[in-house]
Amino acid sequence: MPRRIVVAHPDFGRKLKDLREQHGLSLRRLGGMIHCSHGHLWDLESGTKRPSMSVAVLLDQALEAGGQLSAMVSEVSADTDARPVASGQVLVAAPSGLEFAPDWRQGIDVAVDLWRGDMQRRNLLQQVSFSATAFLPAAMRWLMSSLDERPAGTGERLIGAADVETVRRMTSTYRTLDNQFGGGHIRDSLVRFLNADVTELINGRYDAATGRQLLSAVAETTQLAGWASYDAGMHGLAQRYLIQALRLAAGAGDRALGAEILAAMSHQAAFLRASGEAVDLAKAASRAAAEAGIAAIEAESAVLEAQGHAVGGNEKACATALNRAEAIFDKADRTSEPQWIGYFDESYLAAKFGHCFTALGRGDIATRFATRSLDMDGRQYARGRQFNLVLLAVAHTQNGEPEEAARIGVDAVEAAEGLYSSRARDYLTDLADRLSKHVGLPAVQDFAERARPVLASA
Repeated sequence: MPRRIVVAHPDFGRKLKDLREQHGLSLRRLGGMIHCSHGHLWDLESGTKRPSMSVAVLLDQALEAGGQLSAMVSEVSADTDARPVASGQVLVAAPSGLEFAPDWRQGIDVAVDLWRGDMQRRNLLQQVSFSATAFLPAAMRWLMSSLDERPAGTGERLIGAADVETVRRMTSTYRTLDNQFGGGHIRDSLVRFLNADVTELINGRYDAATGRQLLSAVAETTQLAGWASYDAGMHGLAQRYLIQALRLAAGAGDRALGAEILAAMSHQAAFLRASGEAVDLAKAASRAAAEAGIAAIEAESAVLEAQGHAVGGNEKACATALNRAEAIFDKADRTSEPQWIGYFDESYLAAKFGHCFTALGRGDIATRFATRSLDMDGRQYARGRQFNLVLLAVAHTQNGEPEEAARIGVDAVEAAEGLYSSRARDYLTDLADRLSKHVGLPAVQDFAERARPVLASA
């Protein structure tokens, strides 16, 4: 495992002291509120010690700081993330992309640094590690934000509606390719688009109304870059893109997109089996979706909460969340939803139900939902179809039907051959591991032989 270090802004101690004194709290009283010694707090204020992310979050809550302190702290890999320099006793690193900037202009700067760094230091950034807890300060900042910023650019190039529409259309094209061929197919090209074209636009001249539209479009593009990175297996880098997408959505005041980004964070956390964080992020997404009035995202958030519970083995909580997801979905009016939520239909919902039940070891129930999930547009959503085939095969292994699982697995292998998706290979690897104990069966042997070159291509 890579060694982790904490990096903090050099003004963290001064900010902490200012907030504490504004609330009229002594070090001892504040320490009692967060179950921390007053001596440790004195060290933080004086800069002789660095705060952990968890302590920064607790201080934000106790001081009603709206995430200001946690935004000044990052937990990074000593081997890959940081190039620290000493500032007193506090390590300061180049922007890691994990911070939720305090205002929209700083948010743009952090996002642009991330895009540029991805292009210039790609081999380095692709190795940064993932920590599900790093999502939580950003989620808290989003929930506590007023979303009433007025992003007006003062650059030289005048930006208008046509520029915003260009970003949206490019993102839609990349999204289609992502669904058909996988995140690895589009990721590098999408990052180049962000680093060159989008950077020029976002640093241009525009009024607040255009700025909100532009930031919304760029947030969607940045979210897709995060999703593509996640699909390509670059989890730490994906996390940074999703956090910056959320900050851009906040600058745009786009509640619906913010809810969708929080849902994506929950999705990644559940995939990496961070149950508690997946549940918390799904609940945050549900709250944001309710405020935006988008029922489909509420339903998606509920089913992602269920998946988080399933990963943690909590069958009762999972069932409750699934029932809520189904009830919300059945009542949803889909006519006024953003176009980017179009993927969330009956087949997608069935697939998420299936994933929940396989995580709980209930292949008998999962089989029904996995079968239903294949009633989809397998050409437009080729990657999703491959996932669902593996899901059905896994359900059959849990039912003690290895030969049927292997036959379906061969279809999943064929579906994966045109995909550049780490997740597709991960799912196949899991299925191969489950079937390995039955390798003496002809159907299983055929699957193993067919899967071997696809898995080796990773």
